[in-house]
Amino acid sequence: MSGVHSALEWAVEARPYPGEVACGDRSLVVSGRETLLAVVDGLGHGIEAARAAERAIETIAERADAPLDEIVQECHRQLRSTRGVALTLVAVSPTLGTLTWLGVGNVEALLVRASPGGLPARALIVASGGVVGHHLPPLRTASLDLGPDDLIVLATDGISEQFAVQSPCNGEPAEIARDILARHALSGDDALVLVARHGGPR
Repeated sequence: MSGVHSALEWAVEARPYPGEVACGDRSLVVSGRETLLAVVDGLGHGIEAARAAERAIETIAERADAPLDEIVQECHRQLRSTRGVALTLVAVSPTLGTLTWLGVGNVEALLVRASPGGLPARALIVASGGVVGHHLPPLRTASLDLGPDDLIVLATDGISEQFAVQSPCNGEPAEIARDILARHALSGDDALVLVARHGGPR
């Protein structure tokens, strides 16, 4: 799955836990005042994980223009009867060239800054511990500047942490997402990776 929203080109690759039909890792990309990227990991795997993740995605879609902390708080309320999720939200403003993010649980977020003529700088964005639907930590958003060709990567814990240091960052988002899933998906969980490239202000 892939697409283009404003100055952001994105792609998603995912697969369920081997032997399962339902995938408990879900994603959403929606454009409003900003472009919202969301990756959700239902705890565990199988049907119950998929149900929790789907409810979170539905809630995020309904409130996509709200502040990130309000979206997470509403997800927390809606998911109390489920096994809960980890999630990371990233709001990108292409016109301002900024990224605002908020994470709860173990969905990794990586910002790879384009560096013409040299190696790109990689910054791992650390989420707070907790489980949306069961235990919500204090919510704090943070913002970063974005430049042309900067790359945003969101990955569930079904992707080995090695992706953050070993994966290539050149090429189209779809190519990068396929490579990360093929090389770093773990055998014991669902796996999903979302890759987005910022094209710069328009």
